[in-house]
Amino acid sequence: MTTPDPFPRPTSRHDERDTVFARMARKPGTAAYDDYYARHPERKKTDDHLRSLPNLLEPGGRYFDEDIAQQTEKFFGGIGEIETDEAEVRRWQERLEASKDPATTVKDLLRSCGAVAAGCAALDSDFIYTHRGRLAEDYGQAVQLDHPTVIVFLVEMDYETCRQAPTGPMLRESARQYYRAARASFMLEAVLRACGHDAKAHYDGHYDLILPPLAVKAGLGELGRNNILIADRYGSRVRIGAVSTDFPLEHDAPVSLGADAFCEICKKCADNCPARALSLTEKESVAGIMKWPTRTEACHALWRNLGTDCGICMASCPFSHRNNWFHNLVRAMIRRFRWCHRPILWLDDLIYGRKWRPKETRDG
Repeated sequence: MTTPDPFPRPTSRHDERDTVFARMARKPGTAAYDDYYARHPERKKTDDHLRSLPNLLEPGGRYFDEDIAQQTEKFFGGIGEIETDEAEVRRWQERLEASKDPATTVKDLLRSCGAVAAGCAALDSDFIYTHRGRLAEDYGQAVQLDHPTVIVFLVEMDYETCRQAPTGPMLRESARQYYRAARASFMLEAVLRACGHDAKAHYDGHYDLILPPLAVKAGLGELGRNNILIADRYGSRVRIGAVSTDFPLEHDAPVSLGADAFCEICKKCADNCPARALSLTEKESVAGIMKWPTRTEACHALWRNLGTDCGICMASCPFSHRNNWFHNLVRAMIRRFRWCHRPILWLDDLIYGRKWRPKETRDG
């Protein structure tokens, strides 16, 4: 069997305005709404239907909980109020300027902010959006970003909370980790700028980059059948943050975790997807990249009906089990010995079950 390209590239750049989150942000009667559907009338009917469903943080979803909604709003809303500690910025500035290994120092900085992994990669234009589309205030603006390097990092989603997917705590945990990733990216951005270099934080709602493939390029994992990053030790239960910069850093290389081959036989995420949004068949060419396609509109409709961001595909993934010696040994076997994939999958089904059943919700 041919070894897959560890870092395939698309045939064209992507416009953020075409993402489902950007499309859902368009409001009927606005210039942005009229502009988008004048150019994409084929999407209007589907998108208007999605907009008619309950929003995640509004009543109507199956798992809507007012307290959880308020806590989630507090995390997302608090991102815009994050301030960096000037004394901490100066301390890390001095440490970075004196460092003989700046890439390691940058990773240490991110770990001090709660990241569990970080890597550096060359930032080519393939994974930079052509235009912004998420926010009304900069809708349609061309993305101008010429930084040569991107620093990508991961924050961990709590294991026990992920076991409760797709219930309300999963949405709150997502918001909590997006907030943590934003804080880390702001801190690194401030330190790099203090060192006299240009830098830009990329965080929830403010991404100029497509982060999952850049995480692959930075050596943080592989893309799975669920089209979510599968990271070593944490599987799919991570959120990704990034800072692009002109600070000179040594770049990391992509890694193989054996996930691509394991995903071929596993299919647990697709089997358990309530929306049937994930592929159970072979990879297809999507914008020139061979990958398992995702029906994003079906996924988003499920989110709105549930009132949460689901998370079953990340929680059910065998790579997403606890970060401990036993599961890390299993991960190492998957990486090194392809012959053991089917026995390991059989054992995973035996212990954890083939069909996803969320653990009883425990608030707190």
